[in-house]
Amino acid sequence: MQAGTISELSFFSQLHPLTVLVYFIELFTLLLVFNHLILTIGLFGSVLGLCLFYFNRTKVRRLLVGSLSMMGLIVVFNLLLNQRGTHVLWQMRWGSLHFQLTESATIYGLTMAASLGAMILTFILLNGVLVTPKLTFLLFPVVPRLAMLLTIALRLVDLLLQKLQRLARFQKTRNLVVSEGTLRQRVKNLGRLFRVILVTAVSDAMETAVLMEARGFGAHKRSQYQQFQFQVTDGVFLGLSVIWFGVIIGLRWLGWGWTGDLTQLVWGTGQDIALLIISSGLVLLPIIGEGGYRLWAN
Repeated sequence: MQAGTISELSFFSQLHPLTVLVYFIELFTLLLVFNHLILTIGLFGSVLGLCLFYFNRTKVRRLLVGSLSMMGLIVVFNLLLNQRGTHVLWQMRWGSLHFQLTESATIYGLTMAASLGAMILTFILLNGVLVTPKLTFLLFPVVPRLAMLLTIALRLVDLLLQKLQRLARFQKTRNLVVSEGTLRQRVKNLGRLFRVILVTAVSDAMETAVLMEARGFGAHKRSQYQQFQFQVTDGVFLGLSVIWFGVIIGLRWLGWGWTGDLTQLVWGTGQDIALLIISSGLVLLPIIGEGGYRLWAN
């Protein structure tokens, strides 16, 4: 899933790739260390707001629909597989089968769904900020082969998606619409598209390998076409984010934002509200930087 790339004129896009990488490591860690429902929902809303600020709202809306479907599956699976809990909200018996909807399963399912949705949106945002030149700048000095493979894979995925869309449009001229007809017809038509895409992917991969061999890739150290310099703004942003993240981890170490027993979840305590404000502030730090950058530029 993609929502495009962030404008090069924005403050977030002008940060050094290492600064951006550290920020996203902090963000992903933040989404993993809390299991409180209010915090996970608040973090999901903050990441969604960040995506709406930097990306086109129509594209974000489409991505959100896909994310909500996956989040719904997480909730359903938790409700079906987790039958533990003392507080039963609803139960049903059908012969030897017994199903009960417990409060702990509902809370845990919603928490996991919100955390997964926030991670998906964070990854989309990462993909929009760390474009190919920045990604290769970070990885080539450390693992050049992996960097090359990752760069080619990302490019091929984009090309395959474009070809799949073109093929779907061409098929419509032959009255073969993937989204219409019976389930068997849809699967059959979709299988034809994927068969063409698979053949095209193998052909493109072989052609890319021949071209790379002809240009001598791997024979010597690869140079960088685009260089990035560490600026003062990178130091300020990196320092603030690290300190902010350290405060959040310290509060987590003290037991904030963690629920040992989901059946005894306390809603809306002072600690939860304070931690939610602090955590959301770290997530929205790029927007704060955008405001400061525009004031400084003006």
